[in-house]
Amino acid sequence: MTEPLKKTVNWEKYTALSSMLVAVCALVISIWQSYSIQQHNKLSLRPYLEQMLNTNLNGSWDIHIYNQGMGPAQVVGGYLKVDGIEKPDFDSFFDALGEDKDCYTTGMIGRFYKVGDQQVVLRTLNESCFKSREKLFEMLSRIEIVLNYQSLYGESYQLVIGGPQYAG
Repeated sequence: MTEPLKKTVNWEKYTALSSMLVAVCALVISIWQSYSIQQHNKLSLRPYLEQMLNTNLNGSWDIHIYNQGMGPAQVVGGYLKVDGIEKPDFDSFFDALGEDKDCYTTGMIGRFYKVGDQQVVLRTLNESCFKSREKLFEMLSRIEIVLNYQSLYGESYQLVIGGPQYAG
């Protein structure tokens, strides 16, 4: 009788395939991990510009912009509106409101804001400019000061100061 043929297993082939599978899995995990880290960094460094309205009993008031986010904000554009009509600068803005521009000081709002940074938007200068809370809110409901800003990663956000939320 003849002896049955023995099949030999080619282990080199299986070893090579296993090594390639492990390498592909490691590559996929590395790509996923770097994507996750980038998403985490975007959230961790997100700027958040917010308005702060301060009023006093004597009628003085001011509005500030404050960066409450975890990353810096770069203002890339914006506009001023009174009664829905865009104004090119603060002088025409105050003229449209019927306000004396010498009553207010304005800040350089179109700039870079570090974390925790604060900037004056509008501030009353003297008693002739002071307003009651009702008059102030009436004025704020007529205006919109809009800032478009970006994070370090180029993501765009917008801050709107004033508008209908102040309407009585």
